[in-house]
Amino acid sequence: MVSATEFKGEYSFSSKNSSVDQSEGVKTHLYHIGAEHENDTHKSFVYADQGSPSLLDTIILSQWEDFAWKGHLGYDVTACNLKVIEGGWNFVVQLNDKWNSCFLKENDKLLGLVECSKPNYMNSYDELLLCIAQGDKDIPEVVPSTTPPKDGLLLIANAYPVEYGHIFLVPSATNQLSFFRDKKMFSLITRIASEVNSEAFRVFFDSCTSTMPDHMFFQACYFANSLPVESASAVVIYDGKAASGIRVYEIIDYPMKALVFTGNDVNMLASVVSEVSLTLHDNNAAHCLLISNNGTKVFLFPQVKNLATGCCLSAWECGGYFVYRTEFDFDRASETEISNRMASVTLQDGAFENLKKMCCAVADDHVSKLGQESN
Repeated sequence: MVSATEFKGEYSFSSKNSSVDQSEGVKTHLYHIGAEHENDTHKSFVYADQGSPSLLDTIILSQWEDFAWKGHLGYDVTACNLKVIEGGWNFVVQLNDKWNSCFLKENDKLLGLVECSKPNYMNSYDELLLCIAQGDKDIPEVVPSTTPPKDGLLLIANAYPVEYGHIFLVPSATNQLSFFRDKKMFSLITRIASEVNSEAFRVFFDSCTSTMPDHMFFQACYFANSLPVESASAVVIYDGKAASGIRVYEIIDYPMKALVFTGNDVNMLASVVSEVSLTLHDNNAAHCLLISNNGTKVFLFPQVKNLATGCCLSAWECGGYFVYRTEFDFDRASETEISNRMASVTLQDGAFENLKKMCCAVADDHVSKLGQESN
């Protein structure tokens, strides 16, 4: 049975269970982001009026809510108990006894969904909500029920969400091996955050948990309020001046060491951060990324594995949002306990100073190239 979801304006298509055709493979809806022009910062053409939800924001939430309405979620995340820990950082904790951080690895669900973009793949997945790719027209284009392009990002619902609208953003199978070396793919991620145009929308990347036999993925969900790290104090350690708008900050007075990259040009920002992430990846250095502020701000959380558990924190934990599975742990959660967890994975001073120098050098290299191109 097909249910219809209507969108205001010229776009409308059905919310569906991905259809299967032996000759063409699995199909899903495709959102083409509007083209960029040389020397022009990306501008979105999808807002009906100031303050209205963007087209992409509406599509993502409508598809995710349809997935939830059909009963595919493991629980109602909006019914989970939340509280703010009193203290200097206002950490947020959630009680969720059904949350399963290992769901993907245990079920190989993600791997199957990535494979579905290959021709002649015969399975059908309700989790596959949408595909997003770069378009060549000035305005976004929605193509209902089509084969995902090889350079697209698959948006896949997480049946065990941490927050509302929790999705995975996964490069299609043909892009997996070159993911880290493809800055265009990272740029597409930041463009999506910009195109969604919602202050609640955050994108996450965990180098420790986002690798499953050569498969890389981002996650995203909606948070009603700012994450604690977003309110933390920061000092500028690199200023690329007005020509680029790129700045690098160091977070201060926070339990774990972190850097923040900002910029008005999301492509330039993505290029800087992707090179930093690639360098860390090549050196087997664990790290997390948090993309916020409509794609114009990226937090970098370098980590070492906890000696006691052998684990790293997730990106939302680095941001100050923790999920507890038992009421006992939820009730005893404190600023001291959470701060100690963060401190157990943070870099030592010397390693962090080296990271700061590397990040500033990468940013300066990109800004210098921009200056040479403009002369």
